[in-house]
Amino acid sequence: MAGILVLLLKNIQGGGLLKHRIRKSALVITTQVSNTIKLLLQDEAISGKILLGAAIIAIITANSPLRDIYDAFWLRHFSIAFGGTGVSETLKHWINEGLMALFFLVISLEIKREIVWGELRHWRVAALPVAAAIGGALVPIGLYMLVNHGHAGAHGWGVPMTTDTAFCIGLLALLGKRVPLPLKLFLLTATVVDDVGAITAIAVFYNHAVHIVPLLWGMGVLATILILHWIRLLRLTTFVALGVVLWLAIHASGVPASITGVILGLSAPLMTRRKTKGAIANRLERALIPVSTLLVVPLFAFANAGVSISRDTFTTNDAALTGVGVAMGLVAGKALGIFTGAWIVVKMRLSSLPAGIRWGHIGGVGFLSGVGFTLSIFIAELAFEEQPILLRAAKVSVFAASLVSAVIGLIVVRISCRRSEPITPDED
Repeated sequence: MAGILVLLLKNIQGGGLLKHRIRKSALVITTQVSNTIKLLLQDEAISGKILLGAAIIAIITANSPLRDIYDAFWLRHFSIAFGGTGVSETLKHWINEGLMALFFLVISLEIKREIVWGELRHWRVAALPVAAAIGGALVPIGLYMLVNHGHAGAHGWGVPMTTDTAFCIGLLALLGKRVPLPLKLFLLTATVVDDVGAITAIAVFYNHAVHIVPLLWGMGVLATILILHWIRLLRLTTFVALGVVLWLAIHASGVPASITGVILGLSAPLMTRRKTKGAIANRLERALIPVSTLLVVPLFAFANAGVSISRDTFTTNDAALTGVGVAMGLVAGKALGIFTGAWIVVKMRLSSLPAGIRWGHIGGVGFLSGVGFTLSIFIAELAFEEQPILLRAAKVSVFAASLVSAVIGLIVVRISCRRSEPITPDED
């Protein structure tokens, strides 16, 4: 806002010294805000810290005398109209389907970069984290269905399959330099693959009745983006405008509109063919990482983590089974699945453990991956939208299981790092 103020003041005639002082003050404020954001983002654990803080505040609020005010606030409707048409949804829906599209956009940009230039480009290197991520998704689903098959909570199988990337990376950063760099890369790549699976599950299994006509309009918008890129006429402003239209089309189709971020991220150009300020993907990521980290994710946590914890949370049989399934999937399923997936590809000689990495490290990271949080809550909202008792049970179990997984994971990784031999600079 301060930057916009400066641009406006440049066009104001007269004012002399006063205009100069206001412009100088605005520039100072803009610089201070920019430096503060950069300083915050230098902390690898900042996203997890802010997310945890927002969740704790939400839980305290939801279990205090302010509970009714908290619930009523997020159920207020907010409308955006364009001429005679528009979209009217609750504030919570705008966050879950609107702002979370920006979160998914950042994730999909990271996924695309990993596929094109990163670890996922070399199949032997990628085989280890990919297999680990697949195992880390399938085993939690299996354990959840083992408990809930044939019961009301069976549709929530996607809740324990996800990993909160920001939280996991942030937790690993708490151990500092004692964590080998290859272990960080393994975890990052595995969580990226995990995100692909979670996003696919959301798009395919957790949507409402689909309306074909708006979906066809959305496909037309996507085709326009790809054609404009092919003929070298795609600009960032055009990309953003068409992205808004795509969001509206997908929202009207009944598919979770947050998936728009994934589609846009995978279609954003990673390279530029002419003299510009940079590729669209890079410019988007630079602009959206602070927004996603410092605004979108905390808002999502504050809006969705406010679950009332009471004695009757698990009193019904279906609620108890849902809670047990989520807890088993996140705590035991994630660790067992990731370890088993990695072990299989190593034994089959399709890949190998990176230098300086022991099986204890893999096990510790497996437990850390049991921190589901953001995407687990998101899928729970979709799966149990019309079953508030099961939704509450799932959320409470996500919180408890994430806490247990984080503690066990940090302990195991720290012990493994102490037992490991020092890594030479060449190996690093």
